[in-house]
Order: sequence, then structure tokens, then C-alpha cells
Amino acid sequence: MRKSQSTEPHLLTLGALALILLFFLTACSTDSDSPSVSPTREAATPTPEASAHTASASANPTAVPTETAPTGLPDPERAALTALYDATGGADWKIDDGWLGEGALDKWLRVTTDENGRVTDLDLSANQLSGEIPAELGNLSRLELLYISDNNLTGALPKSLTGLSALESFHFHNNSGLCAPIDEAFQTWLEGIAEVQGSSCAAEDSPEDREVLVKLYDALDGENWTNNTNWLTERPIRAWYGVTNDASGRVTRLLLYSNGLAGKIPKELGSLSNLKRLEFGNNRLTGEIPAELGNLSDLETLQLGKSPPSGGLSGGIPKELGSLSKLEILNLKFNQLTGEIPAELGNLSNLEILALMANRLTGEIPTELGSLSNLITLELNYNQLTGEIPTELGNLSNLNTLMLYGANQWSGCIPKKLSDVRKNDFHLPDMPPFC
Repeated sequence: MRKSQSTEPHLLTLGALALILLFFLTACSTDSDSPSVSPTREAATPTPEASAHTASASANPTAVPTETAPTGLPDPERAALTALYDATGGADWKIDDGWLGEGALDKWLRVTTDENGRVTDLDLSANQLSGEIPAELGNLSRLELLYISDNNLTGALPKSLTGLSALESFHFHNNSGLCAPIDEAFQTWLEGIAEVQGSSCAAEDSPEDREVLVKLYDALDGENWTNNTNWLTERPIRAWYGVTNDASGRVTRLLLYSNGLAGKIPKELGSLSNLKRLEFGNNRLTGEIPAELGNLSDLETLQLGKSPPSGGLSGGIPKELGSLSKLEILNLKFNQLTGEIPAELGNLSNLEILALMANRLTGEIPTELGSLSNLITLELNYNQLTGEIPTELGNLSNLNTLMLYGANQWSGCIPKKLSDVRKNDFHLPDMPPFC
């Protein structure tokens, strides 16, 4: 008992010394390792707000910030589509399934996205859109295809669309008054798009071109067309159904395919010198093809095919068409054309499609067609052609479709040179094999 009483003070003293030594060592360590840290640093004591944030982060380390879209898609794209819906009367659209939903954007009808959820295709053609296109549409930076044609849209396209550098196909024609700004920057952007259908906001129409369109309307029974919206009215000709013009007010496209046209094509069409596309197929056209169409030096597409069996274009193929150096598509099939295929068609160095099937053409295939180095499709079947198949057709290295069968009366044999370029879509006549 006495021993215990006598040793207790010593134990207390040793404990106090140990605490003092521990404090001293800690202070020395702090001074040597962190000389720049102030002992009175405010951050050492967290604020209530910081403590709450830390506690929340610890409780849910995978929390997504509230400003991120529920699907993980970029907010600007969802916002752009929403703005389009609101600005063009989305509630009255013909089809709006999925629109404004919280799911992925590719669940919104007529919206296509890539593997990253970015919008690439937007097809709202013939969907009862009205009003003006909002500037936000220019935020769809990955957009490759944009179709807003055949609606009731008005006003100028927003200049923000020039930010759509990936756009490859753009249709905005056949609207109430939608047009492209005529400033140089916007027009330059349009020219860089592979396929464009739509008019510019030209201040005035070309009076000469307007006069030609009036003659076209009268000659082809315009009153009974399937769609003749705004024709012969005081509205700008860009608002006339099927008409597209450029910044100078000149007509560049006449797209009246399958529209109830009936009668003879007026020769005055040959004065539309800025015309690039003339598409009158699947109508009730009669008479001859005007030679004056050979004056359309900018023409890229001439489509006059698919007339009804009871009628159709007659006469020969004008040799003047051989001067259309920019022509890429010449479609005259399913008519009543007669005579020989003009050798001058061999001058069409940019031609990709030559469709002359189901006519009454006679004579031999011109060897000059073998110089059409860009030709992809050649349809000559169901005519009354004779003679040998030219060896020169074997020079057409890009040819994918060749139709020579049906009603033609070939002689000789199939040129061996054709075997070098033969593709799956070669429909050759029943005659001796390659020789």
C-alpha cells in the first residue's frame, strides 16, 4: 500500500513528459514539411456550405449535375429541336410522335442520331410545319441531311445555318415563302452543299423567266395540274409550286414530276439559261422534244421519261442535247421516240445516267458512247436497235448497269471487252457469249 502511494507521482510525471515530447515532435514535423502553410489558414475550418457539399458528394459519388440532359445528350441539340417544334407549330404537325419526350433524341420521330447521340438526319418534309425556322437549328453541328420542304414555312432561313458544315443534302422548296438570304456568305455556304433544293430571297423575279413560266402553264394545262399552288399569282416565282430561283431571280429548277402536266413542251423553256434541273417525268407529255433545250448550258438533269403507254413524246432525240456539257442525267425512257441515237450524245463527258429504254429507237449504238467515262447506267432495252454491240462500251470502267435485252435485234456476239467491266446488274441479250 505504501509502495503504491510512493510510485504514483512518478507515473504522472512520466506521462506528462511523454505528452510534451509528442507535442514538440508534431510541431517540428509541421514546420519542416509545410513551411508555406499558415497555422491560421481559414480553409482549415470548413464552412457549413462546404461541409454540406462534401457530405452530399460522399453520399452519392456518381451524382450527375442537374444541367446535363437526362439521356446524356448535348443540351444544345435537344434545345434546338425543341425551339424548332415551338416555332413551327409542333402541336399542329401531321406527325410529332416522341417529340419533347425525355428519352433519347432518336426516339423523336424523323430524327436520326449517330452512335454518340448527335443528330445527323432531320426529315420533316410534308409535315404541316408553319412559321419561321429558329436560329437554334444552327446548333445541330453534326447534321448531314435536312428536309423541311413541302410545308407552310415563311421568312428567310436563319444565317446561323452556315454553321452546319457537315450538311450534304438540304431541301427547303415548296413552302409558302421560305427562302435563302442572298448575302455572299450564305450563298457560298449553299454552293458547298452537294444537294440543295430551294429558292433564294431574290429582291425581284426575272421578268423574262416569269413570262416563260406563264407560257409553260398555259401549254401544259396548268389549271388541271395536281398542284399549281401560287402559279400565275403576284407572289414571287419562288413561291410557285416546283419552282426554284437563284439570288438574281433566275429560275434554276423546275421540279414538276408526276404533277398532271399534259401537252407539248414549249420551246421557250430553252431561254431559261440558268436552269439546272428540268424534271417533267411521269406526266402526259406529247409532241417532240424541243431542240431549244440544247441551249440550257447549265443543265445537269433532264428528266422527261415515264409517259403513259397511250401517248408520250414522239419524234427523234435532238442532236442539240449533245451540247449540254454539264448534263449528268438524261432520262427519256417510256416514250414513243423514234430514229437513231445521236452520236453527239458521246460529247456529254459528265453524263452518269443515260436511260432510253422502252422507246422505238432504231439503228446501231453509236461507238461514241464508249467515250462517256463517267457513265454508270446505260439503259437501251426494249427498243428496235440493230447491228453489233460496240466493243467501245468496254471502255466504260464506271458502268454498273447495262440493259440491252428485249426487242432489240443484235447481230454478232457480246464483245469480250465487256467481260472486263461486267457487273451484277448487266442484263445482256440472249446471243453468243463473249468473243
